[in-house]
Amino acid sequence: MTGLLKPTLVAAMTMVGAGSSYAQDAPKNNGEIRDLKATILDLKGPPSDLNSAISDLSARADGLAAQYSGLSVRQDKQTVRVSMTGDILFDFDKASIRPAAETTLSDIARLIRSISAGTVVIEGHTDSKGTVRYNKDLSLRRAKAVAKWLAAHGADKARLSVKALGDSRPIAPNTLENGADNPKGRALNRRVEFVLPRESQ
Repeated sequence: MTGLLKPTLVAAMTMVGAGSSYAQDAPKNNGEIRDLKATILDLKGPPSDLNSAISDLSARADGLAAQYSGLSVRQDKQTVRVSMTGDILFDFDKASIRPAAETTLSDIARLIRSISAGTVVIEGHTDSKGTVRYNKDLSLRRAKAVAKWLAAHGADKARLSVKALGDSRPIAPNTLENGADNPKGRALNRRVEFVLPRESQ
C-alpha cells in the first residue's frame, strides 16, 4: 500500500507545484498586457483636441437649437450655421432688435466667443415680398443691427462680417404649388444666419 501511495503523492505534489508556478507567472503576464495596451495607446494617440473642439462646437450649437424656439442648425465640413427667425429678432419691416430676442442672442454671443479663430459671418435674409433692392437693403440693416448688438455684448467686432442676401436664398417656398401665399414658408425665410467656422479651417 505504501508503495502504491508514493507515485500518487508525487503526482499530486507536481500538480501543486505547477499551479504555484502559474500563479507566480500570472502577475507577470498581466503586466505584459498592460504594457501592450500602453504601447497601442502610444501608437494610436489620444483623441485630437481639434476634433474635440469641432465636436464641442456642433454639440453646443445643437444644444442652443434645442433650448430656444426659432433656432435651427445646419452643418457641413467647413461651417456650423445657426439660423434665427427674423420674427423673433425684429418687428415687421423693422431692423431694431426686440428685447425678447436678447436672451437668445446672449447665448449666441457666448458661442461665438468660444471659437478661437476665424470670421463669423452674419447673413441677413428676407422673404420675397417687396422688391429685390428693398429686401437686400432690409437684410443688410438687420445683419448690421445683430452684429452691432453682438459686438456690444462681448463678441470681437473685428471677427464679425455681415452679408445681405435679401430673398435670394430661401429655405422654404414663399408660395404654395397653387400659387397661394405660404405664410409658414415666408416666416422661415425671414431669418438671420450665424455662419460659424469650424476650427479646423
